[in-house]
Amino acid sequence: MNKKPLKPINIRPITPEDAPLLFDLMTSEKWLAQIGDRGIKSVADARQYILDKMHPDLHRKGFVNHIVIDSETKAEIGTCSLHHRDGIDGVDIGYGILEQFEGKGYATAAAQKMVELALNTYGLNKVYAITNDENLGSCKVLEKLGFIHIGYVELPIADHPVKLYELCIA
Repeated sequence: MNKKPLKPINIRPITPEDAPLLFDLMTSEKWLAQIGDRGIKSVADARQYILDKMHPDLHRKGFVNHIVIDSETKAEIGTCSLHHRDGIDGVDIGYGILEQFEGKGYATAAAQKMVELALNTYGLNKVYAITNDENLGSCKVLEKLGFIHIGYVELPIADHPVKLYELCIA
């Protein structure tokens, strides 16, 4: 089977200076429809969200959100992360790509980076992911990487059950 190589990306921890990118991402129509409104109404709100919600995760949960960067163009194209999310018994991955970069392989590459981080840095042998039924692109990304849809889960942050995927690495 001829496997297409993943988009070359780099990641780096998110900083408060990434607030404009986060604002653009978290106020996009797709983010609001697929992930939900996190109350971000300005770049200042995005900066505060990074400081209040993202940076403390490193000390509380051991993980931090990352900025996804195209290795060739150096364009910052989205975010990716690992989470200890209430309602999931384990670590799940998350990713969000700016709409102008969708459909170019960045989400798959970012999700793969998070899987590698979970395995190689944190020594995990199982990783989860969640998405909405309507988010067919995300479902395809997860299935391409070998995740299996194992059911639905209700999360405190969602108003309806979401698809739960699992990837076991033996």
